[in-house]
Amino acid sequence: MDFETIEKEVKREFEEEWENTSVETLLETNDFPRAREEFACLEKYLLRSELILEAGCGLGPKLLYFDKRDYKIIGVDYVLPALERVKAYESKVKVAQSDVHVLPFQDSTFGAYLSYGVVEHFPQGPQKAIHEAYRVLKSGGLVFMMVPADNFLTRFVYDEQNFLHKLKRNPLVRKLAGKSPVTPKEDNPSYFKLHGRDEMKNILKDSGFEIIFEKPLSHSFNLYLCCECFHKDSQGRTNSLAEALAALFRKFLPWSTTNHLLFVGKKQSS
Repeated sequence: MDFETIEKEVKREFEEEWENTSVETLLETNDFPRAREEFACLEKYLLRSELILEAGCGLGPKLLYFDKRDYKIIGVDYVLPALERVKAYESKVKVAQSDVHVLPFQDSTFGAYLSYGVVEHFPQGPQKAIHEAYRVLKSGGLVFMMVPADNFLTRFVYDEQNFLHKLKRNPLVRKLAGKSPVTPKEDNPSYFKLHGRDEMKNILKDSGFEIIFEKPLSHSFNLYLCCECFHKDSQGRTNSLAEALAALFRKFLPWSTTNHLLFVGKKQSS
């Protein structure tokens, strides 16, 4: 498929995903341990005096988190129904419909730019979106880029054809384990790319950003994706066993077992 067709498929999948969930459900994820770890990293650098943009806010769990804490933040997304639901939940929050590749803001408008799990869905790569982030940021402004990590563990857990996923889908195995049958997934899932640590650092540097902070995050989520024995519930929460193993991963194999990478880049003067 060409880029335009893939992008339409990605948008359609997001529309369907958000149609089948709620703002309230996603807000609950802000209290997950891995989300609290993310927020702690961001709040070390975010200033309440600066205007912040979340590019690709979806149903707005992160946007609403920071808005509630009196940060000056605007959310944009290209799916209008998602933004309408955010506004229905909190009418005072600021949102705008926009493609993150062509933002409706003047140069040097924002002090910070947040991107949570967005650019990995662009078949043409993340560069154009990051260049646009650079444009709308002030000199010295910060980009917060979170992307799924490319390492041996994420390649395994995201491979739907690996032996463990096949075993989990097996009707007999699920019946013996007292689990309900798995709902079949689409034959052609939307585009999704894992990003290596050095790869993303180089993209940000080539776009004019100085990397001032980087951290591997969400080690427990790899375990959640790997096996139901690590599930606390079906909403994405991990149990105490997963959290204990994740603590060991963070200590001994932080980059090779992480689910996501967080980079904070500072816009350098042209």
